[in-house]
Amino acid sequence: MTDALLVKKPVKLIVYSCPGEKLEHVKAMLTVLSGLNVNRGGSSLLGRKLYAYFDDVAIANTAAFAVVRITCCRTKVRIGTFDVTNLVRDNNTATLKDLRLQTQVSKTGLARDASVAINAIRLSNNKQH
Repeated sequence: MTDALLVKKPVKLIVYSCPGEKLEHVKAMLTVLSGLNVNRGGSSLLGRKLYAYFDDVAIANTAAFAVVRITCCRTKVRIGTFDVTNLVRDNNTATLKDLRLQTQVSKTGLARDASVAINAIRLSNNKQH
């Protein structure tokens, strides 16, 4: 694989201590907001972790706020350079259940509000550059 094919993101959002019954819903929300698939981490003392990647800290914080409004969980934002090539969305490999849940989540008011905020942040960042 050449460097041209690598996809990198500068911000990682970690969601942990999320109740099991809401884990799939949170994963679907993060997938909708990030535009990428979400990585699942192994179990730890803090529970199963989800990792979502974004272009900007403000966008990651907006996604974190949306997730916390869904359920009681903890979030952490990390800055770095993260290879997300394996997380690029491919709807051909997504399960029908995942696609249905993502569609349902994207129609909720919470997802629409978060998407509007994220688009405003992106527009503001583009104007500044």
